[in-house]
Amino acid sequence: MTFLHPWAIVLGILAAGIPLTVHLLTKPRPIRLPLSTLKFLQEVIQQRRARHNLRDVLILLLRTFAILLIALAIARPQWGAMPLISDQLDGDAVRVVALDVSQSMAATDRGVAAMERARTQAATFLRYQPGLKANLLLVGAETHAVFDSPSVNFEQLREELANAEVLPQRVDVRKFVEVAGKMLAPISPDDQRRRELVIVSDFQRSGWARIDMTSLPEGTQIQWESVAPAERLPNLAILNVRVNAQEWGGGVSQCEIDIYNGTNNLRQIEVELQVGESLWNLKASCPPDEITTLSQELQWKQTGWQSGEARLVDVDDALSADNVRPFAVRIPEEPVYVLLTRQSATVRPSSSWFLECALPVRQTQGETTAVHWVEPSEADTNLLASADVILLNQPGRLSEETVKLLSVFFRRGKPVLYVTSETQDAVNLKSLLDTLGESIQLPVEFTPPPAGQSRRELTLASVRRDRPPFNVFGDHLNNVLGQLRFSGGLDSRRIEGRPDDDLLAVYSDGSASLVLVTTDTGALAILNADLNDSNLPRTGAFVPLIEELLRGLMDRRLGNDTAHCGEPIFVQLPGDAGPAVVLETFDFRGADKTCGELLDEETGTVWSWKNPDQPGVYGVKRGEAVVFAQAVAIPAEESNLESLDLQTLAPRLAGGHATYYRNITDGEERRKDSWMWFVVGCVLCMLGEVGVMLAFRN
Repeated sequence: MTFLHPWAIVLGILAAGIPLTVHLLTKPRPIRLPLSTLKFLQEVIQQRRARHNLRDVLILLLRTFAILLIALAIARPQWGAMPLISDQLDGDAVRVVALDVSQSMAATDRGVAAMERARTQAATFLRYQPGLKANLLLVGAETHAVFDSPSVNFEQLREELANAEVLPQRVDVRKFVEVAGKMLAPISPDDQRRRELVIVSDFQRSGWARIDMTSLPEGTQIQWESVAPAERLPNLAILNVRVNAQEWGGGVSQCEIDIYNGTNNLRQIEVELQVGESLWNLKASCPPDEITTLSQELQWKQTGWQSGEARLVDVDDALSADNVRPFAVRIPEEPVYVLLTRQSATVRPSSSWFLECALPVRQTQGETTAVHWVEPSEADTNLLASADVILLNQPGRLSEETVKLLSVFFRRGKPVLYVTSETQDAVNLKSLLDTLGESIQLPVEFTPPPAGQSRRELTLASVRRDRPPFNVFGDHLNNVLGQLRFSGGLDSRRIEGRPDDDLLAVYSDGSASLVLVTTDTGALAILNADLNDSNLPRTGAFVPLIEELLRGLMDRRLGNDTAHCGEPIFVQLPGDAGPAVVLETFDFRGADKTCGELLDEETGTVWSWKNPDQPGVYGVKRGEAVVFAQAVAIPAEESNLESLDLQTLAPRLAGGHATYYRNITDGEERRKDSWMWFVVGCVLCMLGEVGVMLAFRN
């Protein structure tokens, strides 16, 4: 225990002697009186003296205690560790107050949102003090500073604090630390002012557990002010909506909805699913602390972009914003393939012809209608932009320009299937991977086979049975694999330190047969075989294997990925979308708002939106035709309201800086207000003195 005003203790001890001094000085002196007899008088005097002595002792103790209690009240005892940052500290200082404005701060406890408690607490650190300069940071997906540098304009800071609102975003702690470091950095070598960082938040585990504050200026004092309740608040949420729209030309799709039950009880929930004018109601029992997935078949009557919304019905929980989740999906028309090859479309059979026959497209009188055979040297931006999948089979040596063009479209999300059968394919792959850089890493390195090595009659020694495309064969997989014989292709070697999850099949000689690598932007599949010399195209396994492989590649382009509020959107529009001048962005709900900008680039038209601010479905249209749609939603991790245990984690997360933590909801402030109880005790002592005097009156 420490005291805010320790000098009051010394004065209190000195003042405690005043009642004793007064008692001694005011003690009555005996008076001599002539009496005939003292026998009965002495008995009365003894009785009254004992009574008066008891009264005097009680009054003396009560007065002494009253003085000591009032001294303790003035001294303001502080239980536990002292805060690093408070109004009681003198001297020059630079203070940064960071207020969490992420979605979880809207969670309510007994009708009060965490944001309101945080706003009140943050205001206590934005009061004028001599020598203090301060700034306010609003922390979400981006960190917004009220001023470019710490200021003495506390009135403006408090006004901005009063107007701060919760945003449907998650916290990016990396950007927060970067901005806070700039604000606290010394302006010169002679700048020795005290550095103070106050963070007011619910310290949601999903957002704050990854913070690294080692980069803050040396000597920074960090104070964590938590507004999280002692126990996690109960919450229900829709985390995700997935539509597996893999049937070209419409048909039936499976819609899956993930429901999170962040309560301690089994909950019966009802979900209202709306797509266009169609409406479904789904019901389920959700176990506590688990994610339950609901399924519903959707019948599509038309292709193109569709928008929808899933909503929890009649739910009373801590966070209402995550009870609704929008989604967008593209019901694909016939896919378009661009096949880069030196082989002629009129020469049959050939490996490229076999590949074309296996593609999942409609055929008209034996001719496919959506496969473009192109010499690699003739590939251009418009052609590749129109493709749903880019295929490469015996393309010969690719030029530097073609490799660069392929890498650009890969980064824009175009899936690529490369059938490697020639020595030059190893060179092409290396050039492509070098151009893509660290964004994609294969588990193996493909190399030309050693001179004289015969790659014939190879069998599949191991495959990923539970992964596409092999899981499509189910229990018949062993019979299928026993029929297959492969020839041609490249040799390969494993790369140490890289996981082999992307290696889906391995030949009997140890070389890679099928590799499928996906990144945040694109997907690359490598089928290592000469289709013309292998028996795969002549078996019943060829068509389902290629079709399942391509479906997995194209599933990434069907619009199931949802963007997050506050985080940039950068999308390569389809090649047939047209230039930016004929396009416009729009809100599917009909709201009149600006949804980013459209830009003409070398690879086509892109849609860029730096800060999508509200959940919903937004898109790009040409006239009345929708060419692209994007769902924007609250990040799913904001629905889990579990907070960090900063009582133990604060020193580690502070990165070596001095740190102090307190939770304003756990009663600590009441413990620090114990001085009021000393005042109450003083008043009781005074009342007790009156009571003693009344009880002992003559």
